[in-house]
Amino acid sequence: MNRFEKLASLDLRSLSEVLATHAPTVPELGRGEWLGVVELMTMRLTDECGSLPVESWATCSSALSYALEAAVASGSIDERESVIRRLNLSVALLQRVSSNAEVDILNPGHLIGLLFQELPMSVEEVRDRSVDWRALDIEQIRLLRAVKNLVSPGLSLARLAPREVDGRMKVWEEVFPSLP
Repeated sequence: MNRFEKLASLDLRSLSEVLATHAPTVPELGRGEWLGVVELMTMRLTDECGSLPVESWATCSSALSYALEAAVASGSIDERESVIRRLNLSVALLQRVSSNAEVDILNPGHLIGLLFQELPMSVEEVRDRSVDWRALDIEQIRLLRAVKNLVSPGLSLARLAPREVDGRMKVWEEVFPSLP
C-alpha cells in the first residue's frame, strides 16, 4: 500500500491528526495525490461534520489547511482555487454546524477576509467590465469568472452568518448577477 492509500484508509479524525502534523511532506505525494487528499478531507468533513466533537474541529481545520497548502505547493491547484475550495466547504459545513471564531473553516469573518485578499479586482472594476463581458477577450472573461467563483460562496456565508460577516458583501450582491 502506498502513502496515499494509507491516508485514504484512515477515518476523519486519524487522517486529520496525521495531516495536522504536516505529514506526509509535499514531495512524498504526487500532484494528483495531494488533490486527492484535499477531496478526501472535503468529503469526510462534509459527511461527518454533524457528529464531529467540538475538540476535533481545530485539528480538522489545521489538517485541511495543510492539505490545501500542500496541493498548492505541489502544483495541483493554485492559491485562488485553494481559497474557493475552502470557502465552498465552509459554506457546506456552516449549513450543518454553528460558526466558531476559533476554527478557521467555521469562522465566517476569517473566510470573508480570505476572499477579499484573493479578489483580483474591485467591485467598481467588475461593474465596469461585466456590463458587456461577452465582448471581452477570453482572459478577461476568465478573470470575471474567477471573481464569481470567489464571491458566490462569500454571498452564501453572508446569508448564513450575517452578524459575523461585515457589510462588504452587500455591494458584491448587487454586481453578482452581471458576472459570467
